[in-house]
Amino acid sequence: MPINRFNVRSFITSHADGAKLTAKQPALIKGIAFDGGSGIREVLFSGDAGKSWQAAELGRDLGRYSFREWTIAFTPPQPGEAQWKCRAINRLGESQPMEPLWNPAGYMRNVVETVKITAA
Repeated sequence: MPINRFNVRSFITSHADGAKLTAKQPALIKGIAFDGGSGIREVLFSGDAGKSWQAAELGRDLGRYSFREWTIAFTPPQPGEAQWKCRAINRLGESQPMEPLWNPAGYMRNVVETVKITAA
């Protein structure tokens, strides 16, 4: 019997923090999302540090407790540093907060994660 259930989480998996890209050239961004078993309804992506959000395309639903892949095409609009964020929403309407909620050992962490990139 589980002692708790997972919070909603999502990650960008295609680009590491510090990745270098070409401005005004499309990039395919990929990631995963999961929750405690309700299922992922939507994943949103932000290429501008959370100022605006776009819906990503969800991959196949492989079951209650599996990762759900997601993808989105994004073109860095100009040279410089940027922060990419992703946010999952499950079928109950639960999502990731912009600020982390503290808990012992960090097991229930579900904050919106950030990947910093540089476009040249």
